[in-house]
Amino acid sequence: MKKIILSNIKTKGLEPIDYYRNPSYQKFGVSEGTSTLVAFYKELIKPVVGAKIDEKFKDFALSKVQTEQIKTIFSQKIDETIPKIDKDDFLLPNQRLQWKGEDYDLNLSLVSPNNRRIWDFFKIVTIAEECLLENKPMYLSIE
Repeated sequence: MKKIILSNIKTKGLEPIDYYRNPSYQKFGVSEGTSTLVAFYKELIKPVVGAKIDEKFKDFALSKVQTEQIKTIFSQKIDETIPKIDKDDFLLPNQRLQWKGEDYDLNLSLVSPNNRRIWDFFKIVTIAEECLLENKPMYLSIE
């Protein structure tokens, strides 16, 4: 497995420019070419899709229950990671996260891995919430 993508639309046939043209298209992706976290995300998603995690597929529509599980798993990861927010005096925050009634200032640079991870978890939760609210599937691709 080289890549994992979670999205609110089918990604097959879409190019990066399509996401810029239509801001309602949301996705989270992690790839071995740019990250060492593919195995980490695989383990988090495995309880939701079981043995399917070892297959390769495009745009597998998760059920409502599976989408709720994704939301729960990544919400818990945010709660676990927020106490570990990287705070350095020399780094200016460049993103504000609102989570459970609190505001958190995050610096998303490469020297702040916990902050980056929190933001990634939040993006996944946001996609899951949108799909649940609009009663549409969340899509999982594994390549």
